[in-house]
Amino acid sequence: MSDIPKIEDALRKFESALNGLEVAMVRAKESQKQSEAVNGEAAALREDRARLAEELDQVRANANRLLEANTQAETRISSAMERIKTVLGE
Repeated sequence: MSDIPKIEDALRKFESALNGLEVAMVRAKESQKQSEAVNGEAAALREDRARLAEELDQVRANANRLLEANTQAETRISSAMERIKTVLGE
């Protein structure tokens, strides 16, 4: 008869261990979900960064073209002004 309390004690410990395992599994699953969410957000940020880098390259190229066009226009205006001054001076 003294074995029954030992068996009951062993069963309580076993049940407690199973409960602890269940809690650990739930936490591990939640942690995995959070990790997957963070990885998804990181991938989205990398995609955004790549897109923004491409857009920045396009903006820089456009700025360089505008600067070149501005320089050419300035040269042409200056040349035209010199010709007008020459014509008026004659």
